[in-house]
Amino acid sequence: MSWVFGALAVTLGIVFLWGLFAPRSQWRTLSAWMVSHPNANEPGGAAYAWRRFISGLGIIGLLAVAGAPWLASIVNPPRPGVPPTTIEQMWGSPAPHFVDRIIDGLTAAPTGLVEAPILGAQDFDDGLPLYVRLLPSFSLLGNADVPGYVGSQASPGFSAEGSASLVVNVRGPLLCIPRQVVVIESETTVQIGVYYGLPDQPSGVTPDHVAGCPAAGVVTSSVLVPVSLSTPLGDRIVQDLTGAPVPVIYLIE
Repeated sequence: MSWVFGALAVTLGIVFLWGLFAPRSQWRTLSAWMVSHPNANEPGGAAYAWRRFISGLGIIGLLAVAGAPWLASIVNPPRPGVPPTTIEQMWGSPAPHFVDRIIDGLTAAPTGLVEAPILGAQDFDDGLPLYVRLLPSFSLLGNADVPGYVGSQASPGFSAEGSASLVVNVRGPLLCIPRQVVVIESETTVQIGVYYGLPDQPSGVTPDHVAGCPAAGVVTSSVLVPVSLSTPLGDRIVQDLTGAPVPVIYLIE
């Protein structure tokens, strides 16, 4: 509809300019046909002056309407958005949750689970960054100890992140949990896979993880998963299980 109002404004602008600079021509074109003898009934100078005055007011009104948004932006400039935190700069917004678990990686992909895409990796060869301790722990609807949740809780006095060599960022279905992590090390690469599924059922029946945790689900959450290695990462390349390199996320102090 904006083009309709634009066309109307242009049309009115032409009419007002015509009436301002050539009121007599405007009268002869638009109004003379309504009288029997146009020459004998032509308006006087005062009528043309009044037409100029009305046209001038119309032009001022159009300019005021057209300039109102610009004037408003000058009087009330848009406020700058809240700058992203360092965590959001590294991992995106909203900030990810942390899987606060001690994880023993598998060496082969499990069956019946859903592999989550790995979006980035950050190594801890230079020590554990402080920001990791500030991240909220992963939970499922407020429950941080869901049956089937990957890994185990750290012993008193220890932390999961303290035993990790690196973290990987994944996006998993919102109502599912990380259940297994695969870590395959070589001299040149570290291949990682993170697998999601549904929580264990009280009845003992194995749920259909693939149907319940679609890989292409619309609602997902960002999660950081700690990974323990046998030796420091060093110059080795982090890959997913297909051999595709995982983007390196550099630490922002």
